[in-house]
Amino acid sequence: MEAINKRGRSLIGDIEVKKLVSNVTFIILVLSFGIPVSAAQNADDIPRLSNGKPSMTGYWQQVRRADVTDTRRPGYVEELPYTEWGLAQWENYDRTDAGQGDYAGSCMPFGISRTVFGPWPIALKHDNDHLVMLAEQNSWFHMIPTDGGEHDPDFPSSWWGDSIGHWEDDTLVVVTKNLNGYTKVDTAGHPMSSLATIIQTFTRVDAVTIEHTFTLDDPGAYTESWTVYNTWAHQPEGFRIMEYSCMENNLTGLTSGSLLPWIRPDETQPSE
Repeated sequence: MEAINKRGRSLIGDIEVKKLVSNVTFIILVLSFGIPVSAAQNADDIPRLSNGKPSMTGYWQQVRRADVTDTRRPGYVEELPYTEWGLAQWENYDRTDAGQGDYAGSCMPFGISRTVFGPWPIALKHDNDHLVMLAEQNSWFHMIPTDGGEHDPDFPSSWWGDSIGHWEDDTLVVVTKNLNGYTKVDTAGHPMSSLATIIQTFTRVDAVTIEHTFTLDDPGAYTESWTVYNTWAHQPEGFRIMEYSCMENNLTGLTSGSLLPWIRPDETQPSE
């Protein structure tokens, strides 16, 4: 069970109908008539930073993915290539098991994947030096330097990990390491280990669209890396990120027993 906030938003959010129609029309033009992507878009409409790179600043509605293998959502993963450890994690995951509990229902950090795949919007604030993710979900934030520096080997492992960005032409690439291995990829519970590296790309193709990819390279849970492809829609002028209080909604469930408190896993994470 995921907590709700006071917005009462449907899973696809409040994306403007006009923008949805515009995006669908663009896809039809490209697929039906073979119009090159570069010709079908207006690069002059893309906001840019003072250094000339595209700005990702804005309020964005990402693609809701409760299950990255769900074929009803374009951009899904056809089949996940589990390691032995990863398959055991997937087959044994049960948030109704008192020995595991529900880390999301317990309001522990969801981490990157369950935030970018969640139903609630994300605000991005971007300048020449940093990309900051401000998630409506649980009011979490994540600050990412974009100077292409090295990851800190002494940085403690965490739910969100250590993220550093760099540019490849006009695409911002964000690499995240040093994860604690406690989060799941999605609501369905697909595993992720402490050996995982997450690679996200952000490409602003026009004023109202970001093409986003999420690649998981996790030799502990999967025999090879895999990628999810997403399209993020810009929210209309006047949109606001709202307060999200997980415990206000879930405290009663945790105290009554309808939600099971999360138990820190005892099992050893896979080794390199």
